Amino acid sequence: MIKDFNHYVPVRVVFGAGKLNEAGKYAAKYGSKALIVTTGSFFKEIGLVDRLINILKESGVDSEYYHDVSPNPLSTEIDAGAELGRKTGCEVVIGLGGGSAIDAAKGMAIAMGHNEPIWDFCPAGPVVKQPTDKTYPIIAITTTSGTGSHISPFSVITNPETDQKPGMGSDFIYPRVGIVDPELMLSMPKEITAATGFDVLAHSIEAYTSKIASPMSDIYAEEAIRLVGRYLRKAVTEGNDLEARSAMAYADTLAGFAMSLAINTICHGLSHAVGGISGTVHGETLAAMTPHTMRFSMNQDPEKYKKIGLLLRDETCEQVISEFTPEDAIQEVEKLIKDIGLDIPLSKQGVEEADLERIADAAFEYMSGAFDLDLRTPTREDIINILRASF
Repeated sequence: MIKDFNHYVPVRVVFGAGKLNEAGKYAAKYGSKALIVTTGSFFKEIGLVDRLINILKESGVDSEYYHDVSPNPLSTEIDAGAELGRKTGCEVVIGLGGGSAIDAAKGMAIAMGHNEPIWDFCPAGPVVKQPTDKTYPIIAITTTSGTGSHISPFSVITNPETDQKPGMGSDFIYPRVGIVDPELMLSMPKEITAATGFDVLAHSIEAYTSKIASPMSDIYAEEAIRLVGRYLRKAVTEGNDLEARSAMAYADTLAGFAMSLAINTICHGLSHAVGGISGTVHGETLAAMTPHTMRFSMNQDPEKYKKIGLLLRDETCEQVISEFTPEDAIQEVEKLIKDIGLDIPLSKQGVEEADLERIADAAFEYMSGAFDLDLRTPTREDIINILRASF
């Protein structure tokens, strides 16, 4: 019997080498002036921002540029960017970069359209207002593989005063267009390639094992896992290999679809709290915790957990699944983590042991929805045990 499901991911995906050149024609559909958002000035320094500005100009779209965005985007930075966009008459927001830039662009699109601080719309905020159709159109140009933000209705924003880092979700922040140009990823450093590539796997595993996983989300997740197993190591070690970059960009997009439909579970719920309090790199934090969150939940659906490992090995599941165990699958994940240089415990990522209980409480405060979607609902003690095992 096929499980009932809903499917809604309204993003136009423009995928392929050289597709950045089409950004202008899509931006022109939504306005005559764009706010370009990046994380820091790196893309300006290497000429990518100027290239995008010229591409937009060719289609009659003027632009403003805002780059004061941290790797974990701050609500104050988003409010400042939104103010710039409003004052200069921008009508569309373009996130150029990884998940941080795209998440920030989503936040600015909300703040610009509603003329209110972005924290009012975050789940941990004082009011928790809901975005409306006043949200400005968003175009996402991803340069990493990836966070899936170019496909998803989610944005992660940090409050610098409280160290809260909730995930915000709304259909109004689905990008109108997601441009995925693997050529933009060729120069991505191996450390970023590894961390963002593992995020692809974590999205896929968690969406695949979510309580609300569906036949559609499973298809996306399974193929993404298979592609990560086949290509992530090569993307890390041979960064200029366009085939590996393209495959990981595709895996990221598929995982974004899976995440948009089935969301994520314990590991992402925890990683937001870890990142908010300790300022860690998201993908590295996921790598430290994923094996332990998998062990916590694996007996709830052992067949799916076994399949994760077989997909990573790119094997025909029907042939060998009877000889495989969930623990074998977790060991495949751990092998990948080691091979790409992410076997870094939380203690070596800047997390203090004294903060573990605070992290657990923060996760329950504003990320408990992710816990509820896990096949095995954790207690506070369970979460602390996972953190200690990852430490």
